[in-house]
Amino acid sequence: MSAFRDQHSGFAGADAQVLGVSVDDLDTQKKFALSLTLPFPLLADSDKKAAEAYGVLSAAGYANRVTFVIGKDGKVTKVLEGKDAMDPAGALSACGGKASP
Repeated sequence: MSAFRDQHSGFAGADAQVLGVSVDDLDTQKKFALSLTLPFPLLADSDKKAAEAYGVLSAAGYANRVTFVIGKDGKVTKVLEGKDAMDPAGALSACGGKASP
């Protein structure tokens, strides 16, 4: 998440909104966001409905790390998984943004 925080201006410049979603509860999300001083919202999916709907819920009940780029039309335009999901470069590129130095 800190890498997305560090590139937040690039997403804002591309008129893109960054959202984090986790199956953690709201209090855990708030503490995590504060600890990293995130400039974007984290959403709590404690009932795991979003993780299940997006196909990222593991058999163990946690959400796999996946980044979805969703266009203004509401359609998924890019899916990044594994270590690529943690690097904002692919998502930023898919949004038409440029990385900050």
